[in-house]
Amino acid sequence: MPVSVAGAHGVPRTRLASLDVFRGFNIAAMIVVNSPGDWSNTYGPLLHATWERITPTDLVFPFFMFIVGVALAAALRPYWSGERRPDAAVYLRLARRAAILILLGLIINGLPALDLATWRIPGVLQRIGVCFFLAAVVLLTVPLRRQWVIGAAILAGYAAILLFVGAPGVAPGQIEPTANISRWFDLQVFSAAHVYTVWPTEPEGLLSTPAALVSVLLGCWTGMTVIDRTPDRRLGARIVGWGALTAAVAWGMSPVLPMVKMIWSPTFVLFTGGWAMIAFGLCYLLIDVRHVTDPLWPVQVFGRNAILAYVLSEFALIALSTVMVGGVSFPVSMTARMAGAAGISLKLASLVYACLFTFAIWLLLLVPYRRRWFVRV
Repeated sequence: MPVSVAGAHGVPRTRLASLDVFRGFNIAAMIVVNSPGDWSNTYGPLLHATWERITPTDLVFPFFMFIVGVALAAALRPYWSGERRPDAAVYLRLARRAAILILLGLIINGLPALDLATWRIPGVLQRIGVCFFLAAVVLLTVPLRRQWVIGAAILAGYAAILLFVGAPGVAPGQIEPTANISRWFDLQVFSAAHVYTVWPTEPEGLLSTPAALVSVLLGCWTGMTVIDRTPDRRLGARIVGWGALTAAVAWGMSPVLPMVKMIWSPTFVLFTGGWAMIAFGLCYLLIDVRHVTDPLWPVQVFGRNAILAYVLSEFALIALSTVMVGGVSFPVSMTARMAGAAGISLKLASLVYACLFTFAIWLLLLVPYRRRWFVRV
């Protein structure tokens, strides 16, 4: 997924139509949940869980990490299939792409103030960049069965740390919003001035990043089962079945190790990864097996330029939040005006604003989509 503009030079043979559709739905959902008109008036399912349990919104980022893995498996197919051997140039390109993602994430975090004293270091794009690069290295250098061992070892090791390792102010096994080993570690590395301030625990923290890597690897392994194979409903059913089993295992383990998005707990990885497999498997059956694609082309506008869509939306959100109307930000003002004009609740108006904002981003992406300009980061 390099930063490049692809012209009308054809579609790679490894491309899955379901990949773009799945990614398109995912990025559209991400923009909707990130851009309510009024955060104080938002429906519960469109908010992250405050700690334990999972809302539909908590599935969005893990699903994106999963589809990054599927796309990575498609992009690197000649290497993991044995057709080619990766050289230094391949790793350099991967590192460059990861660095661009991290840099974009840091820029977004710093806007609009650009204050070095309070610049948040971790973030969404930073996590994607790091996990993208590490997953690529694993995919290129480690045989498949050993990859499974690595994934299991990461989750088991992280579970052991969460359950049995303590720190000053954190008892072994303590997993609470203001007292957990992931939070303590991030505060030691970054300090309180450079992590997320809305929640006590940084949601894209350093200690939880290896667990997020497993979310990408789950996508890689899923992609490897379908890339360059004739679409087959048995493959789709197998993916759905494995996804259901993975989610069920996570659910069964959750009384011992809760599913917490903020620390990307191992049960959270498995539960959301299982549901991502189910969703992707169903999408594969619908799009690649049954060839239902034409009605879904609007979703592909997001899917083919997913990172560009996310970055544009973040820049637009930041810009609009700095515009003050009547003493409040532009989104909040517009939400109140829509609610009054249409006679609807503030929560519904907030959702309508988010949908209109998402549609505006879609319109911006329609031109490059029509011209087959695909910026891949």
